[in-house]
Amino acid sequence: MLDCGLCGASLGLSLHQLRSISEISMINNGGMTEQLAGQLLRAVTPAYIPASIYYWQREKKGAEAEIDYIIQHENHIIPIEVKAGATGTLKSLHQFMKEKKKTTAIRINSDIPRLGPVSVKDTFGHSIEYNLLSIPFYLLEQIHRLIKSSEK
Repeated sequence: MLDCGLCGASLGLSLHQLRSISEISMINNGGMTEQLAGQLLRAVTPAYIPASIYYWQREKKGAEAEIDYIIQHENHIIPIEVKAGATGTLKSLHQFMKEKKKTTAIRINSDIPRLGPVSVKDTFGHSIEYNLLSIPFYLLEQIHRLIKSSEK
């Protein structure tokens, strides 16, 4: 969709009828948050580059996975997972990081900003390690600056 208003209208949402933000999240199961993040990611693209957004999907039978957005930061490909709340599983992100051997990933959610190492084991007991930069939606405009400062 072009913007969050059009997305909400197509879903039949009427904000004055809803009692809380949690009802919006429950109704859309995070769809509106992904829409908002995609819209903001397009807006941070420099004007001289055509705005476009990408995602990653693995369709291996029994091991399907999907990353909400993929962005380019300098010469690096950075996966982005969008979560409606403060927490959520990152199984697809772990799979992507293992398969593509990347070192930095981003989670956009409603928690406080943080940077930290992730160390998990896959189903075969192999280690998956990477740095996870978690940023709230309101800092998405600063995503490239935050990635750069997290690399130091």
